[in-house]
Amino acid sequence: MAKVGFVGLGIMGEPMCRNLLAKGHDVTVFNRTPAKMGSLVAAGANAATSLADLVRRSEVTITMVSDPAAVRDVVTAKSGGFLGALSPGKTYIDMTTVSPDASREIARVIRDTGADYLEAPVLGSRKPATEGTLVILTGGDAGLSRRMEPLLLSMGSRVIHMGDTGMAAHMKLIINQIMGTILCVFAEGALAGMKAGLSAEKILSVLQSSVVACPAIRLKGPDMLGERVFTPNFPLRHAHKDLRLAVETGKALGIPTTVTKAACDLFGAARDKGFGDRDISAVVRALTDA
Repeated sequence: MAKVGFVGLGIMGEPMCRNLLAKGHDVTVFNRTPAKMGSLVAAGANAATSLADLVRRSEVTITMVSDPAAVRDVVTAKSGGFLGALSPGKTYIDMTTVSPDASREIARVIRDTGADYLEAPVLGSRKPATEGTLVILTGGDAGLSRRMEPLLLSMGSRVIHMGDTGMAAHMKLIINQIMGTILCVFAEGALAGMKAGLSAEKILSVLQSSVVACPAIRLKGPDMLGERVFTPNFPLRHAHKDLRLAVETGKALGIPTTVTKAACDLFGAARDKGFGDRDISAVVRALTDA
């Protein structure tokens, strides 16, 4: 079993950390708000006193934080990043959804210490994180990915190596780019249909029997057209961030992202209405107050 340090104890990180503990790994956690470590410490995790202390105690350090800026802060912040504690023989795995360029930037900084770096964003939200059924995409050295696979399978059901550093990050953005745009056009079409007199139930039933049937609509559609509770499994502000990163990546590659930009703007409107911490399905609130 591995000695693992885990940073990022939110909607995804907390259940992933619990699965590592359940598989017998020696897990150390750190959070700048100590109270957030309490339930995991009660479940068997060790509490580090700082990020550097966490890395020193660990063979493998994992981050699952909100965005590229948060990753940079954890790694390099002069006020307490862990970069100085890395050394040859240690491995850093970032499971955050970031841009390909951000992943390559972090990789260069990490490898300068002699430590190994692997990007490993995940497919799935709170439920598969809790069940340990995430699909984990890896980018970087193939041999390192194979060595880390048993550890990663403590949190997921499948590991897919995508190629060099940046490729897993790119694939993850493609997934979230498509999901975000699907939910936007579903919201527009379904709201128009309901205004015209179609019932939500019939819209959902017919869609799921059609060529455009997909898990995103099956999972999110009922709440978007029904009670609109928006229990956060994938926070809307994170989806907005991913769409923005997809637009920026397309621009850097010379690929127009007109549809993605429109979806990004719609998510931004829902965030500005106060739904940033609700589920991605709350994008429907950009189109209606009802």
